[in-house]
Amino acid sequence: MEGGAQPPISNDPVEDWVRPPVSRNDLEARVKALQQRFNSRRLPTIDSTGTLTFGRHSIVISNTQAELMRLLIERFGEVVYRIEFVQCLAIRTPALNRNSLDLHIMRLRRRLLPIDLAIRTVWGRGYMLAYAASAEAIIRNASGM
Repeated sequence: MEGGAQPPISNDPVEDWVRPPVSRNDLEARVKALQQRFNSRRLPTIDSTGTLTFGRHSIVISNTQAELMRLLIERFGEVVYRIEFVQCLAIRTPALNRNSLDLHIMRLRRRLLPIDLAIRTVWGRGYMLAYAASAEAIIRNASGM
C-alpha cells in the first residue's frame, strides 16, 4: 500500500494489514495476535446467564450444566477428572454420586449436539470437551491408542 493511501476497511476478525517496510518482529507480533484472536473465536464461551456460545450458535443450559461446562471449557481438549466435577458441584449438590454425575453429563451431551461440541468419556479418568468432528482423534491420543 502506498504511504498516503487510506488503510483498507475490514470487519473480518482474522484479517490484518501492515504498511511495508515492516520489521520481522512486528510482523511476527501481528501474526501471533491474529492467531490468538482466531483461536479465541474457536473456543466455546459461557456467560453468567447460562448461555453457551460456540461459533455462530448459542444454547441456554441449566445452572448445574453451566458449572460443568465451565470446567470443561477451562480445560478444553484435556481430561477433567470425575473428582473435579464432584468437588465443583459439592456445594450445589452435596449428595452427588457417580450415577448422578453421569446423568448430568448425558443431558449436557444432548444439549451440545446442535452446536458441534462433544463431551467424550475418557474411561477410568473423566470427561473431555472437544470439537464434535475431532473428538474421537483426541480421545485416541489421550488414551495412548
